[in-house]
Amino acid sequence: MTKEEVIKEYRLREILAAARRVMARYAMQGTTIDRVAEEAGVAKGTIYLYFSSKDDLVHAAVLEGLREMMAETIRSDDPTMAPLERIRNLILSQYRIEASNQDFLKTLIIGNSLDIELEGAPGREFMRVYSDFLNFIASVLQSAIDRGALRPIDPLFAAFMLGEMITGSLRRRLLKLASSPLEADADAVVELFLKGIQVIPCA
Repeated sequence: MTKEEVIKEYRLREILAAARRVMARYAMQGTTIDRVAEEAGVAKGTIYLYFSSKDDLVHAAVLEGLREMMAETIRSDDPTMAPLERIRNLILSQYRIEASNQDFLKTLIIGNSLDIELEGAPGREFMRVYSDFLNFIASVLQSAIDRGALRPIDPLFAAFMLGEMITGSLRRRLLKLASSPLEADADAVVELFLKGIQVIPCA
C-alpha cells in the first residue's frame, strides 16, 4: 500500500468514526454532511470525495461500526473454555463492547431509523456482515452441541434468537428500565437462553 493509499484509508476511517459520533449526538435525522465534516476536521468537499450523499455516508458508518464491534466480539472468543462458559464469555463480551458503544447503538436500536433496502448494495453488505457474525455464533453453539452441552437444535436459528435476546436486553438498559450490572444481565440471558422459564417437575 502506498503512502497516499494509507492516508486515504486513515482519512476514511476518521470520517466514518466522526459520522458515528454525530449520529450518537444528533440521531439519524440530525446527521448532516456539514456536521460530520466539522467533527472530522475536514472540508465538506472532502466528504464528497468518499461519499455521494448523506445516506451513503450513514450506511457506511453504520456498517463499519457494526463490523468493528462484531470483530471485537469474535476476538474475545476462547475455544479452550468449557462449552457453556465459552457461550457465557461471548455474551458478556458482547455486552461490554455494546456498552462502550451505547450512544451509537441507542441511535440504531431506540431510534430505529436506519432504512436499508436489502436488495441494494448497502443492504447486501449489511446482510453479509450480519450473516458472517451469525455463522460464527452458530459455530460456537454447534461445538457445544457436538460436545453434549446443548441439545441438538438448528444452530443458526439458536444464534439468531440469542442475538435478539441480547439486543432486547440492551434496549431495556438503554430505555433505563434496568440498572443491573452487565454481568448480571449476561448471566440472566445465559440462564434464559439455556434453560428457558418453564419449571421442570421432578420425576
